[in-house]
Amino acid sequence: MVEGRAWMIRDYAPGDEAAIVALYERSFGQPMGESESSGHWRWEFAQNPVGPRTIKLAWSEELLVGQYAVSPRRLRSLGQDRVGGLSIDSMTHPEFKRRGVFAESGEACTKAMADRGFAFVYGFPNADSIRGFENKLGWKSIMPVPVLAKVLDLGGLAQTLGRPELRRWISLASRSLTRAPGVVGELGARLSATRGGRAVPPVRSFEGFGDWADKLWLRCRDQQRIAVIRDLEFLRWRYDERPESDYLRLRVDGPTGVLGFAVMAFSSGPHGPGAFLMELVIDHDHPDGDLAATALLHACEREARQRSCAFLSAMAAPGSAERPLLLRQAYLPILERLLPWELYFGARCICEVDRSMVLHPESWRLSWGDTDMM
Repeated sequence: MVEGRAWMIRDYAPGDEAAIVALYERSFGQPMGESESSGHWRWEFAQNPVGPRTIKLAWSEELLVGQYAVSPRRLRSLGQDRVGGLSIDSMTHPEFKRRGVFAESGEACTKAMADRGFAFVYGFPNADSIRGFENKLGWKSIMPVPVLAKVLDLGGLAQTLGRPELRRWISLASRSLTRAPGVVGELGARLSATRGGRAVPPVRSFEGFGDWADKLWLRCRDQQRIAVIRDLEFLRWRYDERPESDYLRLRVDGPTGVLGFAVMAFSSGPHGPGAFLMELVIDHDHPDGDLAATALLHACEREARQRSCAFLSAMAAPGSAERPLLLRQAYLPILERLLPWELYFGARCICEVDRSMVLHPESWRLSWGDTDMM
């Protein structure tokens, strides 16, 4: 312990998770998962297929007073596989705030990442914490989280956002989109059921990811300059093994393999149900790639409507191949200040990487599945 300071920082050790869970529930007023924390912590950290685990804890004698942790991710960056860290669950005991716990534990964790070969650290800080990441840890705010939403129930969406006065604004902004692209897209899907003599297979649901996921990822991995590697190992851990989670998985099969898949999550908050497009992975180089994407998006919308969702939300960065597809299907950009929570996407380079590329909004492939929120 440093002289004059009431706490010390050390690495996570087996058995610390009980104190971590207790601090999380005190700090955020809710469990890590849907209804409990221990199983979610084991999944997020102990069962994460990517190592090494990097968690720095601040202790005041026997009391845990702070944590800075990253969940390791394998990323594809300019044709190379690298390891990065998703910053999550940073927290400080209420009685130890404004004493430097966040800054010192964060810097200690960043040094450990550098020693362990991490290329960069990134995350989704909220409006209350983004300045702390920038000013105390050297992060760069890259962009507001690029959220898109398709309005399924106009009044319901305004109520969900907690801003009933937005109903008129959303109506004006989406009127032409919801009429034209929806009708044209549906007509186009019917008229384009075949192309070049090849029928587009229907969308079907599936229970868990199989070996086909690796083959699809190999065809899709260089669509973006930076992307979390969405291979079988990651997808099984993220969606098939996450506790207390019930995702809907949809895919389109072609004659020679899977053309694309989508993963959906559904929420039932106090203002009504909503739908989230966690993943949309498409083989855009395949001749039927756009048709497969359209079919998947229509299927996702049907599923959301059947559940009476007010909206269907997706995340797509400015340079992603998915963003134009979503915009054509009447997904609207949602300003961060209109959301019930303001989220930002930021990063800090650690090792020798192209800083300008990492900190450019158009470099990244992002989805709701890149967060730990659902």
